[in-house]
Formats: sequence, structure tokens, C-alpha cells
Amino acid sequence: MNKFILRMGVKKTVFIITVVSVLVSIVVSFIVAMLVPSISIKMTMLMSILAPLLIAPLVSYPFVKLVFQLNALENEMRALATFDSLTKLLNRRAFLERAEYAYTIAKREKQNFCILAADMDLFKLINDQYGHATGDQVLTLFGQIVKKVSRESDIAGRIGGEEFSFFLPNTTIDEAENFANRLHHAVKETSIDYRGIPIHFTISVGLAAFTGGNLSRFDALLHFADTALYEAKKKGRNQTVKVVGL
Repeated sequence: MNKFILRMGVKKTVFIITVVSVLVSIVVSFIVAMLVPSISIKMTMLMSILAPLLIAPLVSYPFVKLVFQLNALENEMRALATFDSLTKLLNRRAFLERAEYAYTIAKREKQNFCILAADMDLFKLINDQYGHATGDQVLTLFGQIVKKVSRESDIAGRIGGEEFSFFLPNTTIDEAENFANRLHHAVKETSIDYRGIPIHFTISVGLAAFTGGNLSRFDALLHFADTALYEAKKKGRNQTVKVVGL
């Protein structure tokens, strides 16, 4: 019933309820008039039409409106449980669930795929120097960049404060490296305005490519990507370090 109401919309649903109420009222009134000859058929039929026309919309509208409000609340709660509020990317739990499912399929189908671990460089300095509101703007901007660069099949999530992970299905090491380069380039070309001052930021990326090796656990591949990320940090940040041949 709820699906039907949501599909029809508030106005159409109220209209249908009103029409059905009128028809039912007419039928009932006609039967009563036949069973009780002393009742005026004309007056009975008139009342059977007017009463539901006035009452049905008043009674049904709040109910139908409530169905839509509850549906909107359910969608909002579902989004809060799935997506990060700032970046609009998957949150940690949702990313791990979807990525591990994609990992299982990729292993079964013997498909290449890659995992990327990304981290914003010196993000704490941005928060300390320009405030957490500016840091939030940077996170929001990066989420927008990720959505522009990613394919529909890619899985991206915010894992921690300024930490992000990517699962790229059907992707070779070269294609994943191109993806990382596009991220670097897009980040380089953007900035956040802070009182007339452009605030730039960079990212470090660790890339782990699965090429058919015997990895029995998804978190093992995540660990390799994290290790490559730490290496990128050690080498001076703002770069990608890759691990191949897993």
C-alpha cells in the first residue's frame, strides 16, 4: 500500500480515496433506500455524495502526508547510515561492506581490480590555521572531486577523518595509476577561499593491484594499500606509491 501511495503522490492518492469513498457511499445509500422505502432516495443519494466529498479529503490527506513524511525520514536515516555527511561518499562501514562484496565477485570471476588508500596531506595544519569550518569545506570539495573522477562502478568511501579508500573493479594497475593521477591533477586545480586567500591542499595515495594472486582476505589487500600510502608520505607526500603482483 505504501509503495502505491508513494508512486501516485499525495494529490492523486487523496483524489482516489475520495472517489472510492463516494462510490461506496452511493452503493450503501442505494441499498439502504431500497430496504427502507420511507427514506427519500433523492436526499439519500445527495448526502451520499456530499458527505464523502467533504470528509474523505480531510481525513485522508493527513494520513497520506504522514506516509510521505515517514518515507522521507526512512530515506534520510538510510542515507545517514550509508553516506558521510560532508563528502557524500560512503562511510567506513558501508564502504567495507560493498568493497568486500565486490572483492568476492572479482576473485570468483578472476578479474583484476585495485585498491587505493588516500590521505590528505597536512590536513591538521589546515584545521589549526584556518579553522575546522575550512577543513570541512576541503573535505566537501574532495568528495565532489572524487565523484567527478570516479566511474559509476567504482566504490569510494571516507574511512576516517581525512582518510579515503577506493575499490576499482575491472581495473589494471595502469588504469588505477591513471585514476590516481586524475585525482592529483583535480586536487591541484582546485582551492578553498578563506577570506580572500586561496587554500590549496594535496593528497598522498597508496595503490595495491590484485592480479590473480592467492589473497584469501580482503583486509590483507587494504593493508598493502595502507603500507603503500605510508611510503608515499615518507617520500614527501603529494604522490602515488604502488604495490603490484599480489
